[in-house]
Order: sequence, then structure tokens, then C-alpha cells
Amino acid sequence: MGTEWFTLGDLVRKQAVSHPNRSVLIWPGGHMSYAQLDERTSRIANALSERGIRPGDRVALLTENSTAAVEWIFALAKLGAMAVPINLRLNPQEIAYILEDAGVAALFAGRMVFPVLQSLPPDWFEGILKVAATDDGTPLPPGWERHDALLQAHPDRPSQSGPGPEDPAVLLYTSGTTGRPKGCMLPHRAWLANGVNIMAAFGVHRQDTYLATLPLFHVAGLGMLIAHVQAGATILPLPKWDPEQAVRLAHETGVTTTFLVPPMFGQLVEAAARGPAPRMRAIVGGAGFEPPDRIEAAERILGATFYGIYGQTEAGNIVTAARGDEIKERPGTYGFVLPLFDFRIADGFGQDVDPGEVGELWLRGPSLMTGYWRNEAATREAFQDGWLRTGDLFRLDDDGSLRMVDRAKYLIKTGGENVYPQE
Repeated sequence: MGTEWFTLGDLVRKQAVSHPNRSVLIWPGGHMSYAQLDERTSRIANALSERGIRPGDRVALLTENSTAAVEWIFALAKLGAMAVPINLRLNPQEIAYILEDAGVAALFAGRMVFPVLQSLPPDWFEGILKVAATDDGTPLPPGWERHDALLQAHPDRPSQSGPGPEDPAVLLYTSGTTGRPKGCMLPHRAWLANGVNIMAAFGVHRQDTYLATLPLFHVAGLGMLIAHVQAGATILPLPKWDPEQAVRLAHETGVTTTFLVPPMFGQLVEAAARGPAPRMRAIVGGAGFEPPDRIEAAERILGATFYGIYGQTEAGNIVTAARGDEIKERPGTYGFVLPLFDFRIADGFGQDVDPGEVGELWLRGPSLMTGYWRNEAATREAFQDGWLRTGDLFRLDDDGSLRMVDRAKYLIKTGGENVYPQE
């Protein structure tokens, strides 16, 4: 599937034609087909358009993982608006900063998040469209609309025009290690290129069922979800982390893939050991975090191959991956760079270093962000001659895999030499 002309809205429409009756979303007691997702996302896009939301507008998503959240991601893609998923763990002042910096025109609140939003100052949401996914009996404050009512009141006709692959689809805020959060503009082609990388690295295919544990405000959570839609697979959104529930649902629904960060991975393995354990195919997690004995336990109990990855929001998600057997053979490895990336290991002066020497990882490829939102200075600092400077220090091993060493911001230049804290 090419990324030069395709968009996320095109992706939903295409899958609705290729797999109309296949379930794209499942949950306890229900499911949604690709055809239904296409219809419902068109209804939301039309409703937003009638309420004045235009291509390029930013729409904040403050929501747990849910079917409605997935609908909004793809509805905004069809409309050409930018989704702004916001980290639910941020404090109110940080949320307020992002709402103001992004200049949001609308806000979608998830069912579990909406009660919390009602405690925030009302003037934060003045002058914007506000939609909540709530139970029918939940009273809404003045100025709020219900997600279900929005769906039912508008036609599902497809839009006559849409965004292009270079237009931003998602504005993801990341604070990195210093300063205020910066908004990474990730265009449609970045998400589709990321999907190609994920399918190549983890063998994702249309028979997979993905347990969506990571929140959609995380680049890996959203990227893995989109990649599974790209493959024509099925997704089970998990609103909150509960290892016992995750094991039970995975066993009942035939989950084959998931992404788990520490300590979720260990908790899932422990819960699965108490049975009944699902039989999974692939579990993705962070490289350099999981000990070999835990990886072996996951393979034995769940039947799954573990993949340790390194990624970055600015790079568009996952950059390297190592299989469990590679991690056990070469402890500390971060694996191999994924297919749609070109990479360099450069010193503090921008020159390539020799294999085995430490340098900053530079990346080039179709999944990179286009830049930071309203921050040209930071964008210029992040890119050099078309290469993204990740700020992360790596060493190229003799087998072509990478090993992370440190953060480039800790680099000390002294006497013409580069010195790192670990040295």
C-alpha cells in the first residue's frame, strides 16, 4: 500500500470495500465492521463540517481507549482536521497549555474522562465545539453535545474533497526531556509508512486481533492501532489497564498481538500463568527493559514472540526492533532499523562515526514528522539537511544492530573530543 497518495480516510474507505463484514472493533458483547466504521466516521466528519470545523483545524481528544475514540481519529482524517490526543496523566495546567497552544476548535471527551472535565474551569472550553461520549442518562452541562446524537443526526455521504498525504493528520505533544511540550505534526503518509514498518517487523496481518492497551495519546498506541487497520485486522480497545481482565478478554476473543510497556508486560505474564492463558503470536515492548527470564516465560506461557523496540514521536513511532531470541543472544541490543528508515550514527560535529563508536542516531524516511507546531526554531534544530536528529546516542554493533548508550543532550565537548557521562 503506497503512502504517496493515500490518506487515513482513504484507508477506512478502502477496507470497507475489501473487508466490509470483517470486524474492525470488538468489545464485550459487541462488534463493529469495517463498513460500519466507514459509515460512522463519515457521519461524524459531516457533523463536524456542518458545525464549522474545517480542514486544518485542531480537535482535542481527551479520552480513554474506546470505539468512539477510534471513530474520531478516522473521522477527523476524512475531514482533514488534525486530531490532538492529549495525555490524560497531565495536570490541569499542562492540559490548558496544550489546548491554548494548539488553538483547538473542538473537543471530544471520552466516557471515563468527561466527569473529570466537568471539574475544570468552564472558560477553558469557551468558544469551541464540545462533544462527550456519555451514557444516555448522564446530564450534560450547557454547550455540550452527545456523541451518539451527533452520529444519528447526520448523513453518511462521503466528503467530496479531503486532505492530501502530506497534510498533518495528528498533532502529538511530547515534552521529551526538557522544556514545555512540543507538538509534533505527523502527516497521513507518516502513519501509513509506520504501518508498513510495523507489518514488516511483526508480521501483522488481517487474521490478527490486537489488544489495544497503550493509550491513543502515545505514538506507539496510535501507530499500532492504525497499522492493524491497515492490515485489515481486528482491534479490542482496552479502556484501562487491568492484567486479569486483559488475560480473560485475550483468551475469550483470540487476541494475537499487543503492545505492553513495563510493568504491564510482567503483570500480563503473571496473570496468564494463573490461567487460562491466551495463545498469542507477538508481544511488542520497550527494548532494554525486559529481562531474558521474563521473555522466556512469555514465550512459554503465551506462545508469543517478544519484540523489543526503540521509537520516538518525532520519527513517527517505531524505529528499531529486536526479537526475543536476539535479545537473549545479545543482551542490551535495540535490534535493527526498520525497512523504511535510512540512518546514520554521527558525532557531535555531524560526521559519521566508525562501527562500534558512539554517536547520535540520525534518521531519514517517510514516517518522520514535518516539524514542531508553531515552533520553527525547534524544527530547525531537530533537522539537518533532511535528517532528523533524534538526540539519542547509539553504537552500531558488528552484526548491524543498534545499542543505545545515552542522550545526546548530555554530550560534553572538551579538548576537541566528545565525552559521554557513561564514559
